[in-house]
Amino acid sequence: MIKYFLFVSLLSLGLVYGEGQKISQINIQGNNRIENQTILSYLPVKVGDAADLDTNDQCLKTLFDTGYFHDVKVHREGATVVIQVEENPIINKIAYEGNDKIKDADFKKEIQLRPREVLSYAKIQAAQQRILEIYRRLGRFSAKVDPKIIRLSENRVDLVFEIEEGPTTFIRKINFIGNKTFKGTRLEKVLQSKVWHWYRFFVNDDLYDPDRFLNDQQEIKKFYNDHGHPDMRLVSSIAELSPDKTAYFLTFTIDEGKKYQFGDVKINSEIKSVNVEKLKECIVIEKGEEFSGAIIDKSIKALTEALGTMGYAFINIEPDIQKNAETGIADIVFDIKEGPRVYIETIEIKGNDRTRDYVIRREIKIQEGDAYNSKKIKDAEQALKDLQYFKETHVQPEEGSAIDKAKLNVELEEQRTGELNVGIGYSTLDGPFTSLGVRERNFRGTGQTLHSNAMISKRSMGIDAGIIEPAFLDRELVGSATISANQSKYSRSHKHNTIGTNFGLGYNLSEMWWQNLEYTIRSEKETGFNDKASSIIRNQSHNALLSEIGQTIHFGKLDSRTIPTKGFDLSYATSFAGLGGTIKYLQHVWNATFYHPLFAEDVVLKVMGETGIMQKMGKTIRVVDSFNMGYTNFRGFDFQGVGPRDKKTKDPLNGTKMWRQVTEIKFPSGLPDDWKISASIFNELGCLWQPGQKNSDTIDSKKMRASVGAGILWTSPFGPIGMSYSIPYRRHKYDEQRHFQLQFSNIF
Repeated sequence: MIKYFLFVSLLSLGLVYGEGQKISQINIQGNNRIENQTILSYLPVKVGDAADLDTNDQCLKTLFDTGYFHDVKVHREGATVVIQVEENPIINKIAYEGNDKIKDADFKKEIQLRPREVLSYAKIQAAQQRILEIYRRLGRFSAKVDPKIIRLSENRVDLVFEIEEGPTTFIRKINFIGNKTFKGTRLEKVLQSKVWHWYRFFVNDDLYDPDRFLNDQQEIKKFYNDHGHPDMRLVSSIAELSPDKTAYFLTFTIDEGKKYQFGDVKINSEIKSVNVEKLKECIVIEKGEEFSGAIIDKSIKALTEALGTMGYAFINIEPDIQKNAETGIADIVFDIKEGPRVYIETIEIKGNDRTRDYVIRREIKIQEGDAYNSKKIKDAEQALKDLQYFKETHVQPEEGSAIDKAKLNVELEEQRTGELNVGIGYSTLDGPFTSLGVRERNFRGTGQTLHSNAMISKRSMGIDAGIIEPAFLDRELVGSATISANQSKYSRSHKHNTIGTNFGLGYNLSEMWWQNLEYTIRSEKETGFNDKASSIIRNQSHNALLSEIGQTIHFGKLDSRTIPTKGFDLSYATSFAGLGGTIKYLQHVWNATFYHPLFAEDVVLKVMGETGIMQKMGKTIRVVDSFNMGYTNFRGFDFQGVGPRDKKTKDPLNGTKMWRQVTEIKFPSGLPDDWKISASIFNELGCLWQPGQKNSDTIDSKKMRASVGAGILWTSPFGPIGMSYSIPYRRHKYDEQRHFQLQFSNIF
């Protein structure tokens, strides 16, 4: 009886809803703006399809998902499907109210809604969340966004986002729990997030950023791992927002673990033909020194490079760290294993809308068909980052079409490479000055750099323009060409005017050797002489043509080219003037500079020595072509304040032989790190003698000069400001002193 009842019920439903009946017509009602054919194209059924119990629901869901309709109703009238729709209105305009800190144009770039689009409530919610996210990035976590819909005629609406920006939410305190070896102030230096202080008004790293907070956690782990604590655990990391949403408190709970030192270091190779004893020279770990993951990585890199040069492309090097908790000793065994033979199948570059493919490919030292090399892949990613053409750079391998093939994906996000620099400043040498510079570092996506600069000061004025080609003739050559015109008050007696051009060619000889070749041709003219000027200067050629070829070769290795703290640089420069022209001489300069940290990483000793000699290739060497010494290259003395002079006029005559030596220690100033003020003490020695032309009234002395002093450098938001005070404690009576020096420049 029950089975019979169910059968009759189901049969009745089928008859009522036309189960299995073919659709003869689809009738759409209520649409004014959207064409019937457009709506029909969205439907999952069409005329002639069999109807079932889910047909109505499928149509309903599909039409709602388009975002075009405020309401949809679907029902069946026999074999006809009737769809009644109520269209969403059209957005007339989008406005923002209450936003003072962010411009309307910035919102327009970030949200997906646009005028003349169909109003979508899902998009409104997404836009609301995106606006809130923008404010959170600015540290305004209490911001509120309330979207308002103002209905107009003809089914149009104005969309208004009413914004309450709220106060800025700064990081008020960073707490460390469980840190015994390192003080909280030391650990804070590791973090990218900083505590708010009143003077930090030009930076935003004192605003809470979730991504920055995640990176901070990794930096703490890396710091401990590099400073003897490989077992360190970050128990918890909490970013707590105050109840009034005006402050963030960051708390890191740390389990430092035991401190370790390096013990024995061994190499275990599964590849029998590898010379293990020779490889030990690559390891930079010393027994008894503090454990450091960075040093282990450096040793792995050196081993990989050495094995690569021996022809072993398919290797894996894994460090086996054997720790003894009782003794605090960590023995290291580098296991060298033969890895799978994998070759690069293809290299795919994405995201370079402007930069040309060949510019990118020449930075990637691994090509299609080459053996897979993780070091070259990492080097390629770093080389692309160093170009500074891209905001984001990722070089990631993935599986290829076969087990022995890999595909290399290069994903890039380009950034602006043009610069306009306007500078104003003051120095005790030039007085007030102003400058204007334009530079494009990736001209038309070719990687070429175009630059032009103009500067005017109390003592000089000049203009120059040039181009740098980083891959001259499609080779690893850096070519450059510059034209310039300058006028300077070379001494108190006359002005020096020049106009000319320079060509350069630089290349790497090896990882530690670099050479640069130059050719300069320049027209020179000296004007503005007065009767009191030295007869030596007045009698020298006032109109001359310089045709000079030169080279500089460097040998060295520095941890940073901009702010070195460790390493050395040795150079030899020579130039020959006399390939035509009227100026003739041969010049040699040798320089050696060493950097070494003393008591801490930020206390750096710099020792520099330099010597030079000029040889006559004609009758004389002019004053303007000779070496000069003082001010920037010998603190404590004025510009051209050291060296030979005219006894009667006291005009500097410069010299053809010189040497100088600088010993300087740079260290933190003791002020908050956020101020970016460093200090230094220095001692300078030197001598300049033997002018290019002598007479009976020439004063010349080989006596050593010396000065001692101190200085500070503030890397301010306005630009670098340098000050120093020095006292010559050994000098010639005719030397000119300048105790205080100030240099200030601004680029904005």
